[in-house]
Amino acid sequence: MEIDKKLFINAGINYIYELDEFPRSSVFRQVAKEFEEVLTLNNRDVLEKRRGYFGIGETEDYLNRLIETDEGPIVAGIRHLGNDRDKPFVLIWPSFKISSLKNISECIKPHFEIFKPESMCYWSRPDCNNSNTKIIQQRFIARIVDMPKHDLALSQHKQYYPWYQAEYASFHQEHPEFVNRIQTNSQELMDASYEEGLLYTLTEGDNRIGLVAAERDTFLDRPTIYLNEILIAKNYRGKGYAGRLLAGFVNRLNADYFVCEIDVDNVPSTKTALRSGQKVFSQENFVDVVETNS
Repeated sequence: MEIDKKLFINAGINYIYELDEFPRSSVFRQVAKEFEEVLTLNNRDVLEKRRGYFGIGETEDYLNRLIETDEGPIVAGIRHLGNDRDKPFVLIWPSFKISSLKNISECIKPHFEIFKPESMCYWSRPDCNNSNTKIIQQRFIARIVDMPKHDLALSQHKQYYPWYQAEYASFHQEHPEFVNRIQTNSQELMDASYEEGLLYTLTEGDNRIGLVAAERDTFLDRPTIYLNEILIAKNYRGKGYAGRLLAGFVNRLNADYFVCEIDVDNVPSTKTALRSGQKVFSQENFVDVVETNS
């Protein structure tokens, strides 16, 4: 059964990505690119690497499959929250507006039974999201020209990672429920931001207050900054530093768009994003497999 790519791309525009204020042609190309990224996970070498890493089932079990449901075709594949083999879920890209996973879950389950997935997940436009599922993450976008800016003194210190790790270790010790959802970035990823000149720290005297890191990307055909991290030290949270740090960082950027993903339970970062003029354009929805049986 051949995948009708245009059907799924148009579904992405209409039901997954709320980007109506941007050029339609650019949105189409962006959604097509992201759908193709899903399909590239079916490359043999990727399938074999995933099978080797998780050690469950056969290589073909990791395929993103075209599945017919009563509501229409979907593309679905197994994923693992935080790359934890004990946290499997099924990610769905529908060709229609999902209102409830109960109607399609029975069609999906036989393909992934070997993983015993705990949840099913899909992304949705905020204006199409009326399914009463749990939102886990949100994707944000803003035009950099419209974002607040601040002439804030920021520094670039290469020996940032031990402090960064320690702050996250403290956070995870206090909030173990977020170990797989709000994760420490690898030093490789953060060092890449540093080498690109997109990792800054905010200090007062000898005290390190916060850190921001990003990477250059292309989104909607335009130069874009993708935020990898904004972190305020525990003793300085709730004092407005995050907004100032972001505004100071944005003041240094030369790009058109600013894009990031934020866990919905990361309330301070969500507030900072909204105050900076960023808009939610897609939401990640989870529903427990048990709920789809009720």
